[in-house]
Amino acid sequence: MHRVRERLPGTTLIGVGAAFDFLAGVKTQAPNWMQDSGLEWLFRLMQEPRRLWRRYLWNNPAYLGLLAHQLLMHRFLGSTAGR
Repeated sequence: MHRVRERLPGTTLIGVGAAFDFLAGVKTQAPNWMQDSGLEWLFRLMQEPRRLWRRYLWNNPAYLGLLAHQLLMHRFLGSTAGR
């Protein structure tokens, strides 16, 4: 979606992850206990490590770091903006 978004102006793109693969029976979903524990990502990583390692082990922590930075800046700037 990121690569083609410029070629689709005015279009809303919605990522569904592996939902269609699960529905079609192409991929196996994580066991219920992993889903309930928030560990489905680990199950998927074990199923497709070469494809997903960068997403789960690199991009997600980078996103969390940027999110934390933004929240801290908002809290800091928000507390001084009214003065």
